[in-house]
Amino acid sequence: MAQPLVSIVIPVYNGADYLEETIESALAQTYERVEVIVVNDGSTDAGATAAIARSFGDRIRYVEKKNGGVSTALNRGIEEMKGEWFSWLSHDDLYTPEKIQHQIDQLEKLGEKAEHTILSCGTDLIDEVGRPIYRPRKRPKGAFTSEEMFDYLLLEACLSGCALLVPKQAFEKAGGFPTSYRYIQDWVLWVEMALAGYSFVVTKNPYVKSRVHAKQQTKRIADLAPIETTQFFEGLLGRLQHAGLRKTVFQAIYRSTSPETRDELIQRFRGDESLSVWEQRWLQGKSFIYHRARHMYRGVMNLRYR
Repeated sequence: MAQPLVSIVIPVYNGADYLEETIESALAQTYERVEVIVVNDGSTDAGATAAIARSFGDRIRYVEKKNGGVSTALNRGIEEMKGEWFSWLSHDDLYTPEKIQHQIDQLEKLGEKAEHTILSCGTDLIDEVGRPIYRPRKRPKGAFTSEEMFDYLLLEACLSGCALLVPKQAFEKAGGFPTSYRYIQDWVLWVEMALAGYSFVVTKNPYVKSRVHAKQQTKRIADLAPIETTQFFEGLLGRLQHAGLRKTVFQAIYRSTSPETRDELIQRFRGDESLSVWEQRWLQGKSFIYHRARHMYRGVMNLRYR
């Protein structure tokens, strides 16, 4: 296949602490056909973020906009991109030099299937100063049909947005990053892309370094997660008619909502038509164990890396 242009989009808000290192990692890609777009989402740090971005001159494309949240900054980057493929890089994360080349090599293996496929690589965690952090995490690997990825995203885990390489046309079919969500917007979009028929190819090779630090926006707004997740499930059940997809959503409700919310959604959307009494009891028990284990895990990790 011809060497496609890849657009690396870096949304940033008050990100002077890490932005320079992040941009350098994007510019250091061994794959040459890359453009780097930095979108300043209305930073209020007395020009510190803007100064860092502008210091790179014409090596990057720099865009400023009014503050609207990360989804609006990513969508602006998608509007600005000239490339055929989109790669998101958070302003505090890093790419290894081989990230894009590795995924272009994967595309070449896919042949004609490439334009209907989303790629994902592995990620490692680092702390504020770049030291590695070990956390036991699921690391999926292999080829997933759209249906399999729908199930994985709802019942197993999300994919790291910065690990993906996404064909630009996927945004035309599935829509951009939803601005109605602030915490789960990337997960929602990957689900929508699976529903739009896109396959996924996932490798474990860690070509992204995801930084864990006290100033992360996701930590400050984590309380939104259960609220937004419930809203998303309501929307899915309101429009999905396929019995298998609806059953997956009901299973996800047991995994990702409180017992009170679960019971209300199961009753309102007739979950008893998708799940037998035995299945509901089994999911209740599984959910109890999962939530207890997750609570203990987060407690240990927060104590260790607070």
